[in-house]
Amino acid sequence: MSLITLIRSLWSSLKGRTTQADPLDPPEIAALLPDLEGGETHLLRFSATHQPLEVRFKMWKNSNPAMGEETLTLYWDDTAVAQKSWTAPVPEDDLFLHVPQHLLLSEGRHNLFHDVKLYNGNHSSSLPFHITIDRTPPQLPTDNMLVFDPEVVQNGVTDAYLVEHNEELEATVPLYSGIRVGDVLTWYWSTSPSGMHQAGSRSVTQGDINKPLKVIIPGKHIRDMADGLRYARYTVQDYVGTPELQSQIVLLDAKPTPLPVNFSTPYLEETGSTGSSSTLDPLRASNGATVIIKAGNPFEPTDSVRVHWANPGEHGAYDAPVEVATGNIACPIPRTNVAARMGSSLALYYTVTRRGTTHTSGLHTLTVRAPNNLPAPQCEAIQSGELSLSGMGDQATFTLNIWPLRDTSQFVRLHITGKRNDGGDAPVVVTDATPVTSATGIMTVGSVTPAALGVFTVSLQIDILCYFSVDNKLTWIPFPHVPVKLVD
Repeated sequence: MSLITLIRSLWSSLKGRTTQADPLDPPEIAALLPDLEGGETHLLRFSATHQPLEVRFKMWKNSNPAMGEETLTLYWDDTAVAQKSWTAPVPEDDLFLHVPQHLLLSEGRHNLFHDVKLYNGNHSSSLPFHITIDRTPPQLPTDNMLVFDPEVVQNGVTDAYLVEHNEELEATVPLYSGIRVGDVLTWYWSTSPSGMHQAGSRSVTQGDINKPLKVIIPGKHIRDMADGLRYARYTVQDYVGTPELQSQIVLLDAKPTPLPVNFSTPYLEETGSTGSSSTLDPLRASNGATVIIKAGNPFEPTDSVRVHWANPGEHGAYDAPVEVATGNIACPIPRTNVAARMGSSLALYYTVTRRGTTHTSGLHTLTVRAPNNLPAPQCEAIQSGELSLSGMGDQATFTLNIWPLRDTSQFVRLHITGKRNDGGDAPVVVTDATPVTSATGIMTVGSVTPAALGVFTVSLQIDILCYFSVDNKLTWIPFPHVPVKLVD
């Protein structure tokens, strides 16, 4: 026996009446919400529980009230709650009854059906139809604020953060009790605690139940509201429309405006000049130098900053990364690299790489002076300003004492000039490029024999000219020249 047949049979036996073959059409209740996947069925809007519930019906078959009274009865949980009768044709707009409002205060699932007694005494009934009443709103936990990335809480919502997170700021709604499919979450990013700048809305689905709910604040919304303190909050309203719940507020610093890419000019600590140029005395950099990047630059925490001492590829060039900091940033320059630029000028600058694009700071032109207190070459064979060919023995050896920033990357040259017996002007080359083997101690430059000096006219002055090179013999810095009288 089918369910429909069984219901008809039971109803007929209970009421002692005969029924027609087909059940009545189900009722129409406008206040019912559409069913959602995974949700409760035939949910009644919360607002509909505050007044009697209208239930409308379709006209039944074989109606003829002129031949005898016809009666429509509505049953709620098997109890008749409303009734109408007609002795004339039933107007279409009169096909409704009301469930009393006090019955709508009882939560849960309720069954209703309706019955029609026809003019001839026969009855027709509908199949049972249920509605679900839920008047209890969800409940937020005590700590119900949106949960953000700790980086955002600490540093604010920056342009860099939005770029690195696909122009989205994600937050988590803490689990709350009474969550149901169809609950509507709405979240706000505003300039005041009660601001209504809606940043998004979503409905709870079956897959969301008992999981932390993620919400997204679009980067465009954050950018459009510019920089400043911002208030983030959310509301929850269930599907039936019980009173909306308000979360607590999270206060965040919004800094979505891209930082400028104009960076200050660095300077050298040893010169103290913060302008665009300065001159370094090598004596002040005996242990190297320090490039300073002034505080206050618009760095992002993820910027990659690199200091440059001269342009890449230039002699003595040096570069090194430095950590981004809020105060001054110092970068040590090795002594060797400072020494390599004595007697020349170079560019000091730094580069900032931000999200794949490299920006260059202002340039500081630094001149590293040649030392002005260089030692003169020494020779034990020189006595009282004279060099005796007969008294010098097999050779005369020249030495140099230490000089500022002496380094093993340097070379020394020593030439002797004077009036030649052959009328030429070529010097006697003692050494043309002797490598410096130690940064300390007395250095032996080279030796010359009496025969080599015999090309010069005796009793006249010869000049001992000594130089050193810091750039691999491209240029030469002179030591003080030593005039000597050449004697037999």
